[in-house]
Amino acid sequence: MLGPRVEWVSEHDDPAADWMEPLGLPGRHNRRNALIARRCLAALGVPGAADAAALRAAAAGYRPLPSRLTPVGTVGGVTFVDDSLSTNVLPTLAALDAFPGRRIALIVGGHDRGIDYAPLAAGVVARAAPTFVLTLPDSGPRIRAQLEAPAPGTSALAGVTDCADLTAAVQAGFGWAKPDGIVLLSPAAPSFGVFRDYRDRGEAFARAVRALS
Repeated sequence: MLGPRVEWVSEHDDPAADWMEPLGLPGRHNRRNALIARRCLAALGVPGAADAAALRAAAAGYRPLPSRLTPVGTVGGVTFVDDSLSTNVLPTLAALDAFPGRRIALIVGGHDRGIDYAPLAAGVVARAAPTFVLTLPDSGPRIRAQLEAPAPGTSALAGVTDCADLTAAVQAGFGWAKPDGIVLLSPAAPSFGVFRDYRDRGEAFARAVRALS
């Protein structure tokens, strides 16, 4: 038996909605997800689905999942964000989009499974705010080649630096991002070969951040 039909929603369906703010999830994609969840609750007839106050109270009890645009600390005015679960291009583009107007030191690269990084490069150079890219083995050289390919028009790409490991990338990103930027681990690659999994990579990122302070 088919369940209730849920129509597609976008952030424009409820531009004034603020009940999802306690979720603490940045990005338009997370806003859309919240609106879709509310539409599902309404379709299922869940009481309170149309009550903004009830939704806000429920959102206040949400606990963010690890390595999904998760803030791990602020050092010297620089915010560090763990998005280690981003193992392909689309989530990394969504992560960049979650911080419009912010200077970002983006840490990318990892196990190279041969995916096309041209869309990632296009998204980085299209940002309005400066972006400094720090690449990690093994896919780092391919990402760098895409970013350094000639592109028409102007770009906010502040540079690309190859880093030997995640700790070196965190340190270099911190140096560039001061005093008020973001260091974002959103690798667009799996963690195999260096880390057990994305959680292990996220924990290593957090340790490197703690070491700065």
